[in-house]
Amino acid sequence: MTNLLDQIEQSIRARKLLSRGERVLVAVSGGLDSVALLHLLHELAVKNRWKLTLAHLNHQLRGRDSNADERFVRAMSARLKLPCVAERANVRAHAQEHGLSIEMAARHLRHEFLARTARRLKIRKVALAHHADDQVELFFLRWLRGAGGEGLAGMKWHSPSPANSAIQLVRPLLNVSKADLKQFARKYRVRFREDASNTSLDFQRNRIRHELLPWLRS
Repeated sequence: MTNLLDQIEQSIRARKLLSRGERVLVAVSGGLDSVALLHLLHELAVKNRWKLTLAHLNHQLRGRDSNADERFVRAMSARLKLPCVAERANVRAHAQEHGLSIEMAARHLRHEFLARTARRLKIRKVALAHHADDQVELFFLRWLRGAGGEGLAGMKWHSPSPANSAIQLVRPLLNVSKADLKQFARKYRVRFREDASNTSLDFQRNRIRHELLPWLRS
């Protein structure tokens, strides 16, 4: 874990993502990426005097599996002795009401929840688990949608929340690959939840992940 911890700590310091003693809201879905981020920040928290709080939004899109994700995150927060805020949202109803795709509706509600929770708890930073592979996928996703130069630049290490510009989103894993996160989870037996929707080809991002990128690599 040492090398990955050092890498992340160096990224946080070099890019001034988090200050010593800062309170941080960590967005945790229960999947590999966010659980790995949580464990890595938790390992660094004592040294840096960070005060972590978990935030989980149950999108209610996968029935019992969504509820199981919520229970998993709550149980994990209890094991780590960290506070947790969990809420539920009707993503399908929101998508239908506002004429949005399920993906966009989920994103909108998730950012609104994170910003509202951070503001209520007087936390300025929200840590997200976007990593290097997400950055590549986002480039092709935006390129296929005809984005210009600024859009193709991808995600930034830190940026204001689209739901509240007073809240800063930080992404400490942007130079970490998915393979590194998987290796970390295997080596240290980090438990996480598998989301079956991540393999569904109904979503354009998944088609890029499972079809376009493997084809380009080959």
